Amino acid sequence: MPDKLQVTIVGLGLVGASAGLALKRFEDKVTVVGHDKTPSLAAQAKALGAVDRTEWNLINAVSDADRILLALPVSEIRDTLVAIAGELREGCIIVDTADAKAAVMRWAEELLPATAHMVGGHPILVVENLNAEDARADLFEGKLFCLTPAPRTDDAAVRLAADLVEALGARPFFLDPLEHDGMAAAVEHLPQVMAGALLKVTRDSSSWQDMRKLAGSQFYSSTLITSEDARAATSAVTANREQTVRWLGEIIAELDEWRQRLIEGDDEGLGRAFEQALEAGRRWLNAQTRGDWSERPDLPDLPTAGIFMRSLIGFGRFQDKQPDAKKKR
Repeated sequence: MPDKLQVTIVGLGLVGASAGLALKRFEDKVTVVGHDKTPSLAAQAKALGAVDRTEWNLINAVSDADRILLALPVSEIRDTLVAIAGELREGCIIVDTADAKAAVMRWAEELLPATAHMVGGHPILVVENLNAEDARADLFEGKLFCLTPAPRTDDAAVRLAADLVEALGARPFFLDPLEHDGMAAAVEHLPQVMAGALLKVTRDSSSWQDMRKLAGSQFYSSTLITSEDARAATSAVTANREQTVRWLGEIIAELDEWRQRLIEGDDEGLGRAFEQALEAGRRWLNAQTRGDWSERPDLPDLPTAGIFMRSLIGFGRFQDKQPDAKKKR
């Protein structure tokens, strides 16, 4: 019987633990090893059954891994790559989950050996009010999982990364790293900056002590910063600095137009702006809820159950098609 495939998950919060639970569907073919610098999260993942075992030592966790999922914020990616670069087995595929991709791919090019292959990743999840203890096997089911390989990434490595994503239940969505960051700046990083700015301007008001008592669901939803802490939020925005600045310029110009409508008493124009915004919001929420993005069928024609799935049926460590170690990431 062929050896089991080892998938190591670094970072055992909600995303990492949920990935482990999803992979447990293949427990007769896959060994899931987990590592987290927070011992309580590692213990919790083990108790949930998300991993077969945990390793407190990062090097021990990755040295025999065939696949590595870095379920970490962008603030921790570079240091992790520095630590593991010299310890990776030949042909190892690394996928991350951070929401800024150009910087991650630049670090991979700088730090990883040619025998390892990095394919940037970013799962698109709605996880408001969910924590690590809420991990579940179907978190990725039907969700888009952006993959941002560098142009020179070996084709087999890209397919293997896509197959790993499909094993989680997600749908691979291929983008250039810079293209991804341009869009992520608008829908991930700009909202966090706007939330922070709104909180600051209201908190700094002399009326805040009474104003805060009036704040309800509208204020809550408008000021929600989803990053786990200030360092993670700052790193995500600064890792995508140029694109975030560009979108800040766009929103400042748009806000000025709304301000002018109010100043000029253009109630009709203001009503049209709200109507257009509400319609766009409804369309987006409907597509997001249904997982139906048929207006833009951008998913490339890759195998739907390729090398990863075939290996689970009995082909061992992807020996039917290993990435070319000579080809650059």
